[in-house]
Amino acid sequence: MAETDAHNVIPHDPTSSNQALAIHSEMEQLIHLKIPLQTIKNCTQDFNETNFIGKGGYGRVYKGTLTWGDHENHLVAVKRLDVTGFQGNKEFLTEVTMLSQYQHQNIVTLIGFCDDNKEMILVYEYASHGSLDTYLHDTTLSRGLSWPQILKICIGIASALDYLHNQVAEKHRIIHRDIKSANVLLDENWNAKLSDFGLAKIGLANQQNTFVITNHAGTHGYCDPQYERTGFLTKESDIYSFGVVMFEVLCGRPVCALMFHDEWRFLNHLARSCYLKGELDLIIDQRIRKDIEPQTLQMFSAIAYQCLEENREKRPKIAEVASQLREAARMIQVLDPVEKIELLVDEREDLQSKANNFLTQDTQTRRKICLQSKKVMLIIFLPIIALVLLLVASVCGGFDCRK
Repeated sequence: MAETDAHNVIPHDPTSSNQALAIHSEMEQLIHLKIPLQTIKNCTQDFNETNFIGKGGYGRVYKGTLTWGDHENHLVAVKRLDVTGFQGNKEFLTEVTMLSQYQHQNIVTLIGFCDDNKEMILVYEYASHGSLDTYLHDTTLSRGLSWPQILKICIGIASALDYLHNQVAEKHRIIHRDIKSANVLLDENWNAKLSDFGLAKIGLANQQNTFVITNHAGTHGYCDPQYERTGFLTKESDIYSFGVVMFEVLCGRPVCALMFHDEWRFLNHLARSCYLKGELDLIIDQRIRKDIEPQTLQMFSAIAYQCLEENREKRPKIAEVASQLREAARMIQVLDPVEKIELLVDEREDLQSKANNFLTQDTQTRRKICLQSKKVMLIIFLPIIALVLLLVASVCGGFDCRK
């Protein structure tokens, strides 16, 4: 592992406990997003079980129709955090502050929150197709995702991560720290919406090696092995987790299959092993296998495998992952006209960057050639000059040069 640089290590960030007062102060600035508890109760019919749509370690999620402020009969998802669950006040504050600051088409939209009576409630835009993990646990053919849908979803996740890692601000980046299929929501058009930012951390940007020292968090099976061992969190930790998600959707199964008690149990290890042995067909979801062209399968599986490299320095940048996925999608023409325009813009910018790099490298090459030519000239002419000097000296020695 690369050595840490004192200037690149983040000892704390706005989500740490000694910054709680600062976050509370920031919450006061978000008062316009605060929804009265009674309004939320009306929205969900007092958290009626008929509106219940999901649960996790964080608590329970309800579907509701919100009328509040500029929202009139707005379909929403209401996440009511369990105060005794895995996520507490700190995670709640983190999610509210981050989602209120950072908006992207592939990140879930926060409509508001409620902290009345010690409640911790988050209100999001409703995603009609639920969470991605639903389609991994359901084995019926009708619930399976098509190959074009899978590519579109993965492109969306990669776009969200590219935004968090490289575009949120000039001097810092966001590391999600809990990328998994359960945290990817799908809207009515099958667009991916990254959610659950309670564990997210802030790190420095524009540094060769940026580490955030933190207690281990995340979900086993998705978690970066180096992060688990060392506690050093980097943006490449998100890349590893995304690689696991890519193999989940390719194989149509969750990361952990409890029915197995061998290497088939955890997909992150199984996928690496099958890829290296050339046996991916053994684990690919047979519902979509016939629809995948060999070239796109090779491209998709190769980039997913690279994301799972044990050494984080060997993992690809998220921009490279997104570019490869868009290329795979372009091959089967699954992008809509707007996405095709975005793809062309991305490709143009990529070509411009490569052209600039080429010109820079070309200039450097010319300089090297010039220096090498000078060295060669010196090597050739120095002996000749020395020989001439010796001849002159010998002539002067044989004659009296003063006459």
